[in-house]
Amino acid sequence: MFLNKFKPIHRHLINYRKEILIGALSLVVTDCFGLAIPWIIKDAIDAIPAYKTAGAEKTLAVVFNYSLLIVFAAVFQGAFRYVWRVNLFGVARKIEYHLRNDYFSHLLKLEPSFYFKNQTGDIISRGTNDLNAVRDLVGPGALIFIDTITLISISLSLMIYIDWKLTLYCLMPMPLLTIVIYFVGDLIERTYERMQQKLAELTTRVQENITGIRTIQAFRQEENEIRRFSKMAKDYVKYNVLMAKVNGIEEPIIFFISGTSMNVLLYFGGMGVINKTNSLGELVALSGYLMLLAWPLFGLGWLVNIYKRGIASMGRINEILEAVPEISDGEETDTSIPPLRGDIEFKNVSFTFPGKKVPALKNVSFKVPAGRILAITGPLGSGKSTICNLIPRFLEAAEGEVLIDSVNVKKIPVSLLRRSIGYIRQEPFLFSDTIAENLKFGDPAASQERIREFCSISRIVEDIEDFSEKYETLLGERGITVSGGQKQRLAISRALLKNPNILIFDDTLSAVDNRTEEAIIEGLEKFMKDSTAIIVSHRISSIMNADEIIVVDNGEIVERGTHQSLIAGDGIYAKTYQKQKLKFEIENMQVADESV
Repeated sequence: MFLNKFKPIHRHLINYRKEILIGALSLVVTDCFGLAIPWIIKDAIDAIPAYKTAGAEKTLAVVFNYSLLIVFAAVFQGAFRYVWRVNLFGVARKIEYHLRNDYFSHLLKLEPSFYFKNQTGDIISRGTNDLNAVRDLVGPGALIFIDTITLISISLSLMIYIDWKLTLYCLMPMPLLTIVIYFVGDLIERTYERMQQKLAELTTRVQENITGIRTIQAFRQEENEIRRFSKMAKDYVKYNVLMAKVNGIEEPIIFFISGTSMNVLLYFGGMGVINKTNSLGELVALSGYLMLLAWPLFGLGWLVNIYKRGIASMGRINEILEAVPEISDGEETDTSIPPLRGDIEFKNVSFTFPGKKVPALKNVSFKVPAGRILAITGPLGSGKSTICNLIPRFLEAAEGEVLIDSVNVKKIPVSLLRRSIGYIRQEPFLFSDTIAENLKFGDPAASQERIREFCSISRIVEDIEDFSEKYETLLGERGITVSGGQKQRLAISRALLKNPNILIFDDTLSAVDNRTEEAIIEGLEKFMKDSTAIIVSHRISSIMNADEIIVVDNGEIVERGTHQSLIAGDGIYAKTYQKQKLKFEIENMQVADESV
């Protein structure tokens, strides 16, 4: 079970086997020099009586020689201690680095639906707090394990060599330690798992509150959120206090057991010195080794604590690492597919979201030749965005086929597919970075001139240059410092910089005014001459020049044709057009009245 849980770090441990071996050997050597000191003291004490008759100078010379040996052992102990610390703790940090990278890399491979089912705070907590617990197991945990084995085995061997009976008396209280470690260890694991869950919930709540601060303040819910946070924090503290109590029980018991062993030694060893069956040096050496054993005994309790925490945390990390991406390259992927031209075809595509009974799409079929523009409109929740998400495989069609250049998208490498598509959402995501860095997400090597060119197309240049720092202006988290319309126009520029063969505008101009929309569409039409474009919009003015328009309602295509052919009918499109036309005329009349 232990090895299976830690399979994700096996290859990293193998890569650092040299450092691990050097660190482990240095730790053993360090312990050996430490264990030599009580033996030197024993020999020194036992040697002094023999030199008493030789005079004070001779006796002092003997003591000085033994003192030099102790200094020699201490110096080498310190030197090797440095070596094992650098190697063992260094490896632990490197393993932490690799595991964190593996964790983050795997998160980026998982489809959006994974994040709908898992809370952001929980994912962050696993990648920080749980990962730190694993690092502690690999570093301090390994150290305590090696240290404990070395000190216990060599100390006991030397104690038995000095006097096996006294050693046996000293060890009599030790079986109690095994019982304590067994029961306390199980309690630690269960408590730690609950503690980490509470921390994840707390992290999620903080993240959601920071993201939704405007909503909280708009509804005056600050006090309610403080109360909810306080309750969650109290639950987290409760398990931390319980963990402290568990450790509080464990440590005094260990000290009591080691103290009892020392009392046993002093009693029976003292009797041995009085009866001359043991020398004073032997008693001092035995007490020294028994004191050295106190650390491994205490370390065993700490090791159990670290082990249980590490096991629980690695299990939580594995739940993420073992999550299999539902959408990825598979056996049917054809890596020899050339760059995509942009022919898009849906053949009898149906799709139902997990947990839903009503299909989001029903038997949808259409074809968009490369370089042409398809517009999609329809009521809210009719399936327009679902169509868009199926093209770059953010969603997978359950029935039917989605084809690009007559090839099923499942056979196209995901990297090639998404590299060929510029997808602009209604609510685009902007990173907490500069405007320039957000735009370069489309092309990291883009020059300032090229960036400005595409910003001109999306009519965002003037807005950017109004900022004091211009393109170096820092955007807040999720682009909070810019308006919805500015976000959309920045997202358009970012997608255009990618120079994709396929452009998908998913209600991208919903937050801009009519004049800006017309100017953007005019600029886009020039750019899109060689690109296939799919434009989703509720505004007829945004899509009236498309080569073909389809109207989606309840997941089905209910109308299709050009703008002229559709307004000539009596369907959803024509009625929507008339309503929007009337609204536009009324607004113009109001503007005219205000100007008079």
